[in-house]
Amino acid sequence: MILLAVRNLITERTRFAFSAAGIGFAVFLISVLIGLYQGWNEKVGGFVEHVNADGWVAREGTTDFINAASILPNSMGDAMRARADVAEVHPMIVRPMEFRHNGDKFETHLIGYDVASGVGGPVKIVEGKGNPTGNQIVVDSVLSRTSGVGVGDTLTSGKKTFEVIGVASGGNFAFTQASFIDVKSAGELLDMGDLVTFWVFKLKPGASFTQLQSDVIASNPGVTVFTSKEFASATRHRILDNVVPIIVLILGLAFIVGIAITSLTIYTATVERQREFGVMKAIGFNNRDLYGLVLIQSIVTGLLGFVFGVLLTLIVSRFADKLVATFIVLVRPMDILLVLAVTVFMAAAASIVPARRVGAVDPAVAFKG
Repeated sequence: MILLAVRNLITERTRFAFSAAGIGFAVFLISVLIGLYQGWNEKVGGFVEHVNADGWVAREGTTDFINAASILPNSMGDAMRARADVAEVHPMIVRPMEFRHNGDKFETHLIGYDVASGVGGPVKIVEGKGNPTGNQIVVDSVLSRTSGVGVGDTLTSGKKTFEVIGVASGGNFAFTQASFIDVKSAGELLDMGDLVTFWVFKLKPGASFTQLQSDVIASNPGVTVFTSKEFASATRHRILDNVVPIIVLILGLAFIVGIAITSLTIYTATVERQREFGVMKAIGFNNRDLYGLVLIQSIVTGLLGFVFGVLLTLIVSRFADKLVATFIVLVRPMDILLVLAVTVFMAAAASIVPARRVGAVDPAVAFKG
């Protein structure tokens, strides 16, 4: 039955190839959208997860790391350091900023961190050096590429001037990229006085996070405390929830297009071979056999399209973010399996209309001139 189905398909090789390519592009669109979501999901919350901390203290109402409107006093850090259950406490200042380089403006997500501990700093230095102090700054590698900023360049903001001493990876948040300076320099640049954005902390072994959370909130009205996992998740939801409905809509359209292309191909092949199907019925094939034949043809076409679409996705995922910084495609094996299941279902759904046509074929058509 499989060989017969394949023979029916390759009789019209050109049409079969175009049909498989059409399904392949639908699979490609589905794979890229899933990969794009996974890429954004990793980048948006990944930096928070990388910070070596058990928890984050922020102003109540703070929804995420990137759009942080949190302001906290320095005295809060001193009070937390005095606790017996806290091992480390470090300040962070996080603000969107605009810098100038050779007369051009570009935006970045400025992160002021405790350089002595390195907590909240660059994930990995790929060029130059880290540990910026004074008027030194480290920029993300994607920002370096898109803005043309490199080691040794000078950036200005207002009357402040900074020297780029390093380029780092891990600071690409998909929709914005990070730059890193010493927390003291960040406070002076932003004129924050004795205020910071976050306090990040590590607990001593065996200490209760719930107890610390309760104590800090009780003694500092208007403050909230997140675990690192909670804060990363909140950041992902805050940034990605607005784009998920759009992705779902486009996925639905790609699915419909794939079904339409496959159904049209198999239906056309069925109509052209009515006499052959009539002969098969006349010699003893029942409708169930013919339905199976149509289903196999549809699935074979879908699988070939799947291979084409996934290969195209793997190729695009390797260089897409080099062309567009926000186009971050992460292809995971489990997502490929999901797309395979969707493709098989798409092919099976596409076989329904052609199968009904086959079932209606009159065996007498085989004897008509």
